[in-house]
Order: sequence, then C-alpha cells, then structure tokens
Amino acid sequence: MAKPSLLLLVHQARSYVALIQPYLEALGLSCLVLSSRALDARDLETAARYCERLWQVDDDHLGVAHLDPVLAEARAEGYEIVAALASFEGLRLLMSQANQRIGATDAEPEAIRRAMDKLSCRNALFSAGLSRARARLIAPDSIAALRREPQRLFVKPRRGAGSFACFRLDNSFDATKLAALQEQMQRDRAFKAIFAGQFDFIAEDYLPGDEYSFEVLVLDGRSYVIGVHAKYLDDSGGTTLETSNSCPAPRLSDAEQLAGERYIDAVLAALGLAEGCYHIETRYHPESEHWDVIEVNARMGGALINQSIGVFTGGLSMLQLWVKTVCSRTRLERDAMHALLASLRESTRRRDGSLVQGTVFLSRYGERNRVLERISLEAVPRPPDIYDIPVREGSRLPDSERGIFLLNALWKVDIADIAEELVALPAMLDASLIVRYAESD
Repeated sequence: MAKPSLLLLVHQARSYVALIQPYLEALGLSCLVLSSRALDARDLETAARYCERLWQVDDDHLGVAHLDPVLAEARAEGYEIVAALASFEGLRLLMSQANQRIGATDAEPEAIRRAMDKLSCRNALFSAGLSRARARLIAPDSIAALRREPQRLFVKPRRGAGSFACFRLDNSFDATKLAALQEQMQRDRAFKAIFAGQFDFIAEDYLPGDEYSFEVLVLDGRSYVIGVHAKYLDDSGGTTLETSNSCPAPRLSDAEQLAGERYIDAVLAALGLAEGCYHIETRYHPESEHWDVIEVNARMGGALINQSIGVFTGGLSMLQLWVKTVCSRTRLERDAMHALLASLRESTRRRDGSLVQGTVFLSRYGERNRVLERISLEAVPRPPDIYDIPVREGSRLPDSERGIFLLNALWKVDIADIAEELVALPAMLDASLIVRYAESD
C-alpha cells in the first residue's frame, strides 16, 4: 500500500523541515524533500535527518524540469504524494505547478505569478478599485521625469526579496544606482531564485499610514485572517527594514481590524488567490479610514511571524495550519479545517473577548560584507521566549542592500502591556546584545 506523503520543495537545503516533520507525523504522512544544491553541507544533513526520503539536484535553483523525475521515482518507491509545499518564496510558483501535476488543490500558477509580480499586482488592484496607488516600470532614462512628478514615489524591485532596495525616490537615485542594484540582484546566490530572472524596478505612488501585515490562510476561496502584526520600521542602510513587530496591533480598534479583514477578502478574490497561505503587507490611514496593499506575498511571513502566530493562537502556528490545510483532501477534512480557521480568526477572537497573550518580536540586521565573529544573548537580562540566529559565527555576510538578519527575538506579553513593551524591550536588547565583527575582513 502506498505511503501518503508531503513533498517539500526546498531551496539549497534550508527549510522548515525540522518543524514540519512532527506535523506530518501527527497526520500520518511521510516527509519527502526535493532540494536544490546546498551551499552548506550541514543544512543538507539537517534536512536528511528529518525526512524519510531526500532528493538533491545539482543546481542552485529548483525548476519544473526537476519535478517529473522525482514524482516518478516517489511513485516507484511506494509513496503517494498528496501535495507539495514550499515555504521559500522563490519556489511558490513551482509549488503551484507541482500541485497541478499531483492533482492537489492549490492556487492557479497564473494567479501566483501575478501576485508575485509587484507591477502586475499593483495595477490589477488599482483597476479593481482596491488600491489608490499606481505603479510604473523604471527605465534608466525615465528616472529624471519620475523625480519631477508632484506626488511622492516609492521604489522597489518588481520581484522582491528580503526587503532588498525599497526606498522613497529622491535625488540620490539615478541610472548608475539602478544598474548597481540590478548587478547585486544577479549575483545574490541565496535570493536570486526569488527574482526569477526579473531584475526590473518599479516606482509606485507612496502610501501614507501605519504599516501592518495580515497573516492569512485561504481554503476553497474563503480567506481567514489569523492575526495582524503592527510593523515598526527603520529607513536606513539603503532600504526599509522592520525592526519591531507586535501581534495584535495595539493601535487598531476592533472595527478597524474587521474592516482590514474584509478588505483582504476583496484583494484575494480580485487576484484569484483561492487557496494558500499569504503574508499581505498593508498600510492603514486612520484619518481617511483607508486600507491599501503594499505587497501580497504568497507565503508565510518571515522572521518570527510563524512563531508569533503560534503564541497568539495558543499553540497553532501559521506553518502548522498551512500544512494541515494543504493536506486536507476529503470534504470532511476540509470542512473541519474551515471550522478551525473560522474559530481562529482575529476578528472572531476580538469579538469573543478571548485574546489574552500577544507578542513583541524584534529583528536586528548585520553589516553587509563583514565577517561575523560573535553574536550572543548571554548578557540580555530578560531572555526572549523564542529566538533565531540565522547566521553562523565566522561567516561573511552578503554584500547586498537587502535586510541581512542577525537575530530575531520574541517575547510573549500580555496584550494590555504591548505598547509599554514596545519601548522597553528594544532599549534592553540594544543595550545588551553582543555583536562583534572581525577587525580584519
């Protein structure tokens, strides 16, 4: 009898496989991994330790050509692949294409492609009356004219990765800067797959307001906002970085949050995204009571968004919910998932008064092209409840204007204390975090 299994599509052997394997075991599913070539053998060893079967291709990036041989081998070895899943954004389109081959339910590849193309996504939402911002492609000879436009403009890659080069248009941006950024994109081995051969930049009308992200699951065309994170930003180092997040968002009233959920429903419907997990970045302008989209990411949020939702729901992370959703095949299983997701909606829990514990998590970034000698939390007087240090001591950090995570640290807090903790925790961390670079790089 064939073994029901989930196929994880993994970029360079770095993935959430260690987290996913217990979820699959609880569902009675085997864990299979298809990975592109690992940059570090230790990552491949970790992936192999937590899966039943692993394929690694001799290529930096996975593509459609790698799918059919692996699907055939899996069938021959007695595995029944019920679905594919990719947490890395650069593989989300491939995940949709794989699920088409498998016969699993997923968003259509064309809808995923449109959402990930920031020019197409913005203009689709503008045409649908769901965005006040327009976007235009930047050409080297159009920059001077863009600078003369009366409204403020925001520059970003047409395909984004890691907050790479997102900034307000000013006189420092010219054709030389554009070419330099495109050259960086083409040599970034870790993130080049997300750009998918698309190195254009766009300029779009600047959106005023406070920034929020919606963590959303969609099943059978119905969307469920599980939580909303408030974002606190730093415009420095050539891009815009998130330094702090909180869930729930302390400045949103129940009515404003519910209006945001309904807006997200309309956005996903307009883009044809009828299945999947989404991290949708938005701005809310309280004076005009207007919600607008910054970008639609067809994946979970990065940093500690996944773990933050796990705290917020009382134990069910975005990743666990996404795995359960992807693997729900029968009508009975899907009906049960609808009931679960409906109970976890933030608006439902706000209405019921069942929100008790939230999170504050902080992100700290490294200096590009430097060798990290030491990073330590040992001097932090109030250690985080959850933390992640995604770089290894002794490694050289990428020479890129994207956000280079050194540390993500999360504290569980009472919801009533979030505003106060957003002041106290960053001050404490910045005073006590040990970060040291090699003097001679």
